[in-house]
Amino acid sequence: MICSDFHPFQKIADILEFQQPVTSYFSTDIIKGEMAHARFYPEEIRRQIPLCEYRKYTISEIINAVIESGFTLKRFDEHPAWTDPGLPGEFTVIAIKE
Repeated sequence: MICSDFHPFQKIADILEFQQPVTSYFSTDIIKGEMAHARFYPEEIRRQIPLCEYRKYTISEIINAVIESGFTLKRFDEHPAWTDPGLPGEFTVIAIKE
C-alpha cells in the first residue's frame, strides 16, 4: 500500500493563516469547505466547484489505521510544503500486508 496525502500539520498552518475557523489539531469535527486545490483555480471556476465535507485526521490516527488494518509499516516520509519548504506539507506511507 502506498498512501500520499496532505500532512496533518496543514491543520495548524490553516489555523495560523486563518484560512478556516480555528479548530483543535485533535478535532474530529466534519468540516464543510472547498476542495483541497480550489484555491489554485481562478475565481470564476472556483465559484462553480461545489463544497465538500471532510475530516482532518492526526498523523497518529493515520499511521495507527495502517497498522490496525494488518499492514506492516515499511516507510514513512514527510515532504516540504509547496508554500513554505520549512514546514511539512505532505506525507507518504509505504506498507505491506504479509
